[in-house]
Amino acid sequence: MPDLVEIARIKGPHGLKGRLHIVPLGSSFEGFQRYSSLFIGRTGAPVKLLSVEKKKGGFIIALEGLDHISQIEHLKGEVLCVCSDQLPALQEDEYFWRDIIGLKVLDGQGRELGVVTGMFPTGSNDVLEVGSEKRILIPFTRDVIREISVQEGRIIIDAALMDGLLD
Repeated sequence: MPDLVEIARIKGPHGLKGRLHIVPLGSSFEGFQRYSSLFIGRTGAPVKLLSVEKKKGGFIIALEGLDHISQIEHLKGEVLCVCSDQLPALQEDEYFWRDIIGLKVLDGQGRELGVVTGMFPTGSNDVLEVGSEKRILIPFTRDVIREISVQEGRIIIDAALMDGLLD
């Protein structure tokens, strides 16, 4: 089985001709257009990506062999994946979500706030979901994020900018 990476979640059908409304997980429209094939879920064979259109809150895609709503109605909530070799090379200070999820989050004094349990886009920036005794949402911005070390398994944030939100 190839090394698969989740890139989107299926929101539901779009129209009657088998197209899917999807919500990308951090991928830009231009980035999404580069994929040649997708996996629906983590099993099965790749399906050729025929088209991608922008839609408020996501994209509309057409996949080869899916041309009627009856073929896709049951796919709502399913993830879309690509082979990791289809992912673009990262620039300095860029990370894949899969590399961030699971990292410990610490404040500048070394106090552990929790572990990144998820991420989601908001339009202006991504947001880290950090689990501990309570759920903490941390903007994934240069102002708040001071250091990321995937090798050491940690993210250090500027907690002063989160005043009142971490208590």
